[in-house]
Amino acid sequence: MFLCMFLCLLLPISDALSAPREGDEFFPPPPRNHVTFWGHACCYIEVEGFGIVTDPMFAGRYFVRRRKIPVPPVPSMAGTKLILVSHAHVDHLNKESIAMFPDSARVLCPWTVAEHLEDSGRAFTVMRPGDTYEYTHGKVVAVRAEHPGKRFSLRKRPDDGAIGFVITTPFGAVYYSGDTEYFEGMIDIGSTWQPEIAIINITSHLSGANAVRAVWATRANVVIPVHFGAYDYILFGPLKSPRGYDEIAEMISDQAVLLQPGESISLEKEVRNEIITK
Repeated sequence: MFLCMFLCLLLPISDALSAPREGDEFFPPPPRNHVTFWGHACCYIEVEGFGIVTDPMFAGRYFVRRRKIPVPPVPSMAGTKLILVSHAHVDHLNKESIAMFPDSARVLCPWTVAEHLEDSGRAFTVMRPGDTYEYTHGKVVAVRAEHPGKRFSLRKRPDDGAIGFVITTPFGAVYYSGDTEYFEGMIDIGSTWQPEIAIINITSHLSGANAVRAVWATRANVVIPVHFGAYDYILFGPLKSPRGYDEIAEMISDQAVLLQPGESISLEKEVRNEIITK
């Protein structure tokens, strides 16, 4: 433990230039009306040509973890209009990664993230649970998350500035949990928005029985478990599934779709059903 803490102090939080760069084939342009997993907690949600990205993190390393997959190439980011950042922890807010997107892309985020963007030149909108941002094909709604939201905070406090998002689309709503514990309000999110797809960060904060409860609470037809796949653990390669996923995989198998970085799933239920029946 003390060795890890010492190494964390010695290593830079991020080094975007050291990340693998040969990403053109690994990350082709995101397909239309699909959710594409870009590793860790980053997904590209393509809605009729309008790109929405969750928690982009492409740094070469953070603390003692190194990126082991390519970075999405700039052409694959070209359609991005909105960047959703759920909280300010170093593996979710990375200004160098945000800077790779078109200058016109706006960040939607809690106040804990906004205070780090004030000198970036990037347009941003601060959101609290219940706030709504209209976009061309629907709206983005900030929802509650139970998680420390400040840059280096470890303890959750009231109004600590971590949020999730619901994105409405012509094909149904998409819920992105951000980092969170299970909380009863997830049932309200599921019943209010009835998401077609839920993107759930399966972490040490949301694992085991609580992860199963969260999946079931969303009522989503498709659940995409994320928070893995891009960074290694010093002596080990990047995880092929979220930590603890094997323990819950059977219980959520009817809903879960485990994407690997670069893989996509359609927003359109009819398209997904056609693939299943082939």
